[in-house]
Amino acid sequence: MPIKQNVDLAPFNSFGVHNNALYFAEINNLQDLESALGFAQDQELPIQLLGGGSNVLFSQDFPGLVLHMDIGGIERLDEQGLVKVSCGENWHEFVMYCLEEGLYGLENLALIPGTAGAAPIQNIGAYGVELEDFVVELEIYDMETGQCRVMDKAACEFNYRDSVFKQELNNRVVVLNLTLNLSTTPAPKVEYPTLAQELNSADPTPMQVFDAVCHIRQSKLPDPAVRGNAGSFFKNPLVSEKKYAALVQDYGAVPSFPANDEGLVKIPAAWLLETLGWKGVRQHLVGVHELQPLVIVNYGGASALDILKLAEDMSASVLDKFGIGLQAEVRII
Repeated sequence: MPIKQNVDLAPFNSFGVHNNALYFAEINNLQDLESALGFAQDQELPIQLLGGGSNVLFSQDFPGLVLHMDIGGIERLDEQGLVKVSCGENWHEFVMYCLEEGLYGLENLALIPGTAGAAPIQNIGAYGVELEDFVVELEIYDMETGQCRVMDKAACEFNYRDSVFKQELNNRVVVLNLTLNLSTTPAPKVEYPTLAQELNSADPTPMQVFDAVCHIRQSKLPDPAVRGNAGSFFKNPLVSEKKYAALVQDYGAVPSFPANDEGLVKIPAAWLLETLGWKGVRQHLVGVHELQPLVIVNYGGASALDILKLAEDMSASVLDKFGIGLQAEVRII
């Protein structure tokens, strides 16, 4: 397995930002992983895991070894709904595979960029469906012990766009594969308002839901291959019921979604930013997408500092106007 030096990371992050990795390795199997980790240990190098690079922003050159996880493989484990997917598989292509196999539940998560291995780290979700609802277990490699082990769903400590892998296990374990329990009986979830408006059927098929989600995403979100971006830059904030009531009193109808935590309300960050007029705002080489205020775009040649400056300005304006702090959904490295 060749280890490359001074590799430009622009092709490996959807923002297309040019920062270099001192060392870089493509990981296609467990042997590659153990060999690369041995090199990093010998050289006393920090390590950074990288999947599809669709939810990450390298703020500077990385002074260690970047491991690009590209382990492939999908295995249907039984005739019911159990399926195992390796970390390097493209997430959207995996969703399509499941539909073709008559495995349902993930259709609302179509066109989410990135790899399957990154999905549980971020605990992805969209249009009323959350990945954690399907997770049975993950196989991980513990870089501290040098051993593979299995983690059940509870051990993953899933939360809204969060998991143990972004917290205490950050950069300590490598997700090798995940096992999901899907359904062989179609039961589309179409309660999410935007999705319900897009569908023409009161009783849609999973494929119709899949097509509707793809259409919504393609109509509202820029293609990273054309204009660099990482999708939604900010999480939807959670506020207390008292805070939400005060916002309604001040601003009238304020959209909201149910939160898993009792006593909290989830407010769309996009509404906050759109209310403040951020749609289409441009700062030199970066800007806010004209159709979706959650998306920061690189018009070409922008640095990570350009992107972070715009994000800070957006967040500060929301805090100043609404008293709500926005948290980045994108991982800043």
